[in-house]
Amino acid sequence: MKAILLTLLATLPLWGSPVSNDLLGTEPPAQTPAEADTLAGSPEGPLRVFLLTMDQGDEVWEKFGHNALLVRNEATGEEVAWNWGLFNFGDVDFIPRFLRGTMRYSMGGFPPDRMLQEYIRADRSVYANEVRLTQAQAAELDAFVRWNAREENRHYIYDYFRDNCSTRIRDVLDRVLDGRLQAHFQDRVTPHSYRWHTRRLVQGTAWIDQGLSFLLGFRGDRPTTEWEGMFIPMVMLELLEEFQLPAPEASGATVPLLGPRQVVYQATRPPAPAGPPSFSFGFLLAGLALAGALSWLALRIAGGEGRRMERILLAGLALGWSLFAGALGILLVTAWFTDHVFIQWNLNLFYMSPLALPMGLLLLPSVLSPERARGWPGRVAWGMAALVAALSLLVALLQGVQLLGQGNAEVVAVALPVNLALAWVARTLHRSAPGAGATSREA
Repeated sequence: MKAILLTLLATLPLWGSPVSNDLLGTEPPAQTPAEADTLAGSPEGPLRVFLLTMDQGDEVWEKFGHNALLVRNEATGEEVAWNWGLFNFGDVDFIPRFLRGTMRYSMGGFPPDRMLQEYIRADRSVYANEVRLTQAQAAELDAFVRWNAREENRHYIYDYFRDNCSTRIRDVLDRVLDGRLQAHFQDRVTPHSYRWHTRRLVQGTAWIDQGLSFLLGFRGDRPTTEWEGMFIPMVMLELLEEFQLPAPEASGATVPLLGPRQVVYQATRPPAPAGPPSFSFGFLLAGLALAGALSWLALRIAGGEGRRMERILLAGLALGWSLFAGALGILLVTAWFTDHVFIQWNLNLFYMSPLALPMGLLLLPSVLSPERARGWPGRVAWGMAALVAALSLLVALLQGVQLLGQGNAEVVAVALPVNLALAWVARTLHRSAPGAGATSREA
């Protein structure tokens, strides 16, 4: 292993080809049973197993880190790094599977120098820890991963949190340790949720941070156990470095599962943040500013002071918000017909409602034409806007008293003022329209 590390560091200046996305998207050819059995060498030789952990990169899918298992046959010198994080953008059904939440990932073996070159050249920290397994356990692991690499076994349905490249390695180690890892970690609850971890790691890019947080329903706010938290490679590394096994001589002593951390490469980038970003009052200011603009324009129009340009501006703001909120609401509803279970049961549906879309279309003629504001489009738009505002206000109050919980303060800060303002706008325009009072009495 030491020779490999020195070789990697010595040849670092020679690497100049583009980074291949963690080798994700450059799936290796499937191994036949014979090739898979040969790739890692004979299980009869002394085997050593290493956990390779790669820290953050620049791309979205690199923000969470990555890991692999390296199996070295001491008798033959052969080494294979087993990687469970392979996918292929070129698959004909990649996009449909992505939309359905049934993305197909696979595992495969690589020469470790080839794989680690990619991470080092991308300026991603790489760590190696020997996994202190008995020869019987190492042989069992080696046999399992070679079986797993066969074409009929190598593919699996990916889940961002519950079944990813890191949890697969966790489960392989747990398998050869007779379930000791799960027994130790599965009931140890942490104060951190899937949302907490996600926002902590992607916060450098605001639109990704807010986009992923918006999509996460309140299932993402449940505190995770340490077992569940191992979906993040660096978290798994830190937990396994503290894990102790009974000493082989049955003396009652314990030994650490992992050997000392060897730094293969230390990135020049800053370390991952220790926690998620705090709430920014900029979201509240944005919501209040848009709500204020809508209300002011409607007040001028209702008072007879609004000119055509102000009507057009109000129509544009109201319709723009309605299209934006309605489209996001439809996206959340659509998630119920997929396997994206962490998007379902999402309180943001009450703030970004699909009803906003027809409401905006009905409100448009009411804004542009006073005569239409008193007709059925104005009445229906008012009713729909009032319903959206009432539901968003009710859910916000329930969240405020902690009867409902979801980490969506930014969405509430923007959407609640706007929803309330749009309800007031629709009501004001309808009531101020010429003949509205007479129409109401006739009805």
